[in-house]
Amino acid sequence: MPNLYPLPTNQRFVFFFNSVAATLWFCCLGRFLILLPLVGRKFLPGGIADFFHIVSLTPLFGFLLLKSILYTNVKLSDLWALFNGLKMAWICYGVIFPHPKIAKHTSYSLLISAWCIQYVIHYSYHAFRIKTRSSPWFLFWLQYHNFYITYPVGLVAEMILIFLSLMFVEDDSIYEYVLKFALLSYIPVAYFAWNNLRKRRNLKYTEVLSKRNRSKLQASNTESSANTSGVSNETQETELRELS
Repeated sequence: MPNLYPLPTNQRFVFFFNSVAATLWFCCLGRFLILLPLVGRKFLPGGIADFFHIVSLTPLFGFLLLKSILYTNVKLSDLWALFNGLKMAWICYGVIFPHPKIAKHTSYSLLISAWCIQYVIHYSYHAFRIKTRSSPWFLFWLQYHNFYITYPVGLVAEMILIFLSLMFVEDDSIYEYVLKFALLSYIPVAYFAWNNLRKRRNLKYTEVLSKRNRSKLQASNTESSANTSGVSNETQETELRELS
């Protein structure tokens, strides 16, 4: 079992937030998996929409709250996290909430599944990392590989929902142009996001594996050198005894 390290007050709060967020996303995923076979996608929003939309605010709420607690400098990667949190809040309350009929489409179910899986893994991984300074190997692998499935599925679902919402806004209104601009911007933004996720995987996962393999190789070489040295000493002692 991993060691549980004592945490300072601010890190305790971060651990608590990640644990609560992982639990909320897991409950949302469980509720989705129970309701979808029972009521179908057309009646799914009535049983999960309110809960799902509130839980979807955790990335934005977490960014604002944790940055204020940790007093860390804002980096470029942090701005991407802020943008993602704002985007999720806008999708839920700026696209779906004003036009509830679009939530009956299959894309809404895809959105829920993609976001739930992604953030259950994300918050669980960081909760383990904070408390134990490590994580289970399967969780570490999922953290840096789940985007191959969750990101394209979530991206397509978001684009479809934005496209469907265009049917319910007034023609030539400002919000119609906002939705059209957002829809067109998904393609270049998705390109840069995908490259960023791949770079993060190469940096956080591939390099960790390379260092681990090098450490194992060095340990193996050290062990073999020690064994060889032991054999040489025994041979020399035997030869000395025979000469005497």
